[in-house]
Amino acid sequence: MPRDAWDDPRVQAGMATLLESRRRLLDDGARPIGWKLAFGTEAAMSTLGLNGPLVGFLTDRTLVASGGEVPIAGWKAPKLEPEIAIHLGPGGEGVAGIAPAIELADADLPPTETETVLAGDIYHRGVVLDPSATPVSPTSPLAARISRGGEEIAATDDAEATVGRLEGLAAYVVRYLGEFGESTAEGEIIISGSVVGLLDIAPGDNLRHDLLGVGALEVSIA
Repeated sequence: MPRDAWDDPRVQAGMATLLESRRRLLDDGARPIGWKLAFGTEAAMSTLGLNGPLVGFLTDRTLVASGGEVPIAGWKAPKLEPEIAIHLGPGGEGVAGIAPAIELADADLPPTETETVLAGDIYHRGVVLDPSATPVSPTSPLAARISRGGEEIAATDDAEATVGRLEGLAAYVVRYLGEFGESTAEGEIIISGSVVGLLDIAPGDNLRHDLLGVGALEVSIA
């Protein structure tokens, strides 16, 4: 029977390493941005034997401005994940607004190596955001279109059908982090996990994520 993620020994061990890595980065001057969700689909949770997703962290050390370029030399399994950035409200709770997000990941290990994957911040290599964008109130359903070189390569007409309802995701992260002695803060973001399947990327790719009615982001791969 699936168990709560925070009760799983693999997750507990991985989170200890992950949070220590985050503390070292912050002590070194990194600015916290927020948190990331991963393995939140029914299939992924079933594979891991969990009843909820895993949570990683974001800082400005991996922040990429929209339109920026990301080199992937040396990555073993480079992926792009079009996501939703959930902006947290007062007290670090609730959905104050949303914006598009892109996560860049190197999925170099199977997810079943849960402790190691989590300790490494769940494949995270970069996050594309537009700090100048004003978060907007979510509508339902949320549609997304992803294109490479101007050609659509993936789409969904209901992003929440894949990642879950945004209010529920925000509440889950608050609960999950609380189990490890951490908390969210107003103004932080949570990126939702990919609204479509993970997308393979290669040098020379120019990709765009349109969250319809909300905003769009672009990134180039070198």
